[in-house]
Amino acid sequence: MEIKQLKTFSTIAQTGSFIQTAKMLGYAQPTITMHIQSLENEFNVRLFERLGHKIKLTQEGERLLYYAENILKFSTEATSLLVSNKTVAGKIVIGVNECFSVVRLPEVLNHFRRDCPEVDINLRFGPTKIIHEQLRNNTVDVTFFLTRQMSFTDLKVETLMPEPVAVVASPNHPFASRASVNIEDFEDQDLITTPSSCTYREMLDEFLRETHTNPRSILETNNIQAIIQIVMNGLGISILPRVSAENEIAQGLLAEIPWKDSIPPVFTQIAYHKDKWLSPTILAFLEQAKNTYPPFKYQN
Repeated sequence: MEIKQLKTFSTIAQTGSFIQTAKMLGYAQPTITMHIQSLENEFNVRLFERLGHKIKLTQEGERLLYYAENILKFSTEATSLLVSNKTVAGKIVIGVNECFSVVRLPEVLNHFRRDCPEVDINLRFGPTKIIHEQLRNNTVDVTFFLTRQMSFTDLKVETLMPEPVAVVASPNHPFASRASVNIEDFEDQDLITTPSSCTYREMLDEFLRETHTNPRSILETNNIQAIIQIVMNGLGISILPRVSAENEIAQGLLAEIPWKDSIPPVFTQIAYHKDKWLSPTILAFLEQAKNTYPPFKYQN
């Protein structure tokens, strides 16, 4: 098993074509075929099957692809580090909770790209449960999410900062003229919020159940800007981490209504598998996240 063979195998898996892979890698097509045959003979398996004019990975091929991509990633990173002896390079895959995490992440990425311009960054968006599974499978290196403080037996989770929660409505909404509200005031109101697959939404639903509060309707979307636009247009009210709407609040496009009772904040957090080998690239990203938002120690 050689690096060039794994590179050929990985590229075919991406392109679905021996011919296109040969052009991309600068090999003659017989060489591409030889690389795959060598791998198949070494492992005594079939890596690809043809379905008409299409090429598809076999089950054994899918298993090898996971290891091939990690080997290639570490090989590229090791070469870059040893050649430059100082430049952080390679690739990092960041899992992003699709609800609110994108609010804080751009600033971290901006600083990280400035300090580590040669690193390739791959963002994968999804619910926290899916991202957690990807951390377990080692297809994601670190994850960035915003919800209540979480604890997992297989993950190392670090809290970067608390995020106060705010009630927001259109300036023309009846709530906008009130001195304060509590959760019971959401009875018979139209609530604009994230999908049930979002851990932030799970927390909100729990809050509503505990107070026996039943909104008149619930409109769901995992797009933050869509939530803000819908609320701005007077179609409902929302409970959001304040950071996600602070610009609109400052411009008077949204009204922030004070709470009668305090609501526990949510937190911007970063996590990775406790058994994962932290490459120089991953360590550099973790350090940048902590420098951008120094870890906050929260006491219940």
